[in-house]
Amino acid sequence: MAPPTDSPTDDTTSEKPRILIIDDSRLVRVKLTNVLQDEFDISEAEDGESGWEKLLADDNIKVVLTDAGMPKQDGYGLIKRIRAHGESRVQEVPIIMITAAEDEESRQKALGIGATDFITKPFEKAQLIARIRAQAKLGQTTRDLAENTTDDPLTGLRSRRYFLMRGQQDLAFTSRHNQDLSVFVVGIDHFEKIKASNDNNLINGILGAVATILKEAIRTEDTLARTGDSQFGIIAPTLAWSQAEQVCNRIRDKISSSPITINNQEISLSASIGLVNLGIDKVETIEDYLGLAEQYVAKAQAAGGNSLMATKKKEAPKKKVSLDATSRIMELGDANRLTPHVKTIAAQILPLLEFCNQKLNWGMEQAIQAMKDKLKS
Repeated sequence: MAPPTDSPTDDTTSEKPRILIIDDSRLVRVKLTNVLQDEFDISEAEDGESGWEKLLADDNIKVVLTDAGMPKQDGYGLIKRIRAHGESRVQEVPIIMITAAEDEESRQKALGIGATDFITKPFEKAQLIARIRAQAKLGQTTRDLAENTTDDPLTGLRSRRYFLMRGQQDLAFTSRHNQDLSVFVVGIDHFEKIKASNDNNLINGILGAVATILKEAIRTEDTLARTGDSQFGIIAPTLAWSQAEQVCNRIRDKISSSPITINNQEISLSASIGLVNLGIDKVETIEDYLGLAEQYVAKAQAAGGNSLMATKKKEAPKKKVSLDATSRIMELGDANRLTPHVKTIAAQILPLLEFCNQKLNWGMEQAIQAMKDKLKS
């Protein structure tokens, strides 16, 4: 049996439509996989809650097959949850309920709350494949229409509303799975001044050009949206602070070093960026992340612009070098290795000097006090 494909960041390297099978019975999942794997790419979940998480994390799922009775969340609750979601990709995914219940009441209940189709066990192989194939085609058509409708016709990017909705999902997922997440806002410097002295065509060209730079700078799993008149927000799941800092600086350098030509007019731009990270900034909601990043942009622009502002990452404390280790390093003739630890070594030696001075009457009190003062400075 081919292993299921469960990575949320897999791109569509296979032409097979991906379907999500949600059933608490491993035997049922194995049976369905054996029947469907030749035509479909299979992802599996053992209950409604884990199925929900996989659906949110994997943009490539075309059809959901769910059992009715499951732990944590049953199939009926899952269907309601999916249909109430704000993102069209999730809300409109075709859902087929597979259950042993044959009564009309169960069928009507499933269809009434939003199931696309209803199949009873035991199922007939050819019929099951045909119905999933039809739903996958319908789901792809709906998906194509949604993807071709952009929230911001000018830049082709998502809206602030979508950014917040998607960001809350990403934040919940990364928090549950102990993963990292970075949010950064890119703001075009001196935009009001640029608007005041140029026509709309040039302004629109600038926004479109910056949007293109950002699209090329981020990963496929990142979310990019126009979050303000001259600002763009980026959600980067799994991206640690140091990696996000590098991406932000590359974006800033690219914008400042690449004059934009519009109607034979060359425009030089710069941008300020605010960076917020899950592991460093202690805020709770995606609105807080976005708001803090926007505050950083405003501060950076007030200070002159063309800079990155973020909560400073705390450096890990340096490991102390013991006196034994110091002696061994000195014996090996590799004293240069001790240079970063000189103050630490001196602080460890001073108590010994004081003890020796007291016992041997060296008369070094003033010298030792001077050494202490130097270490404090």
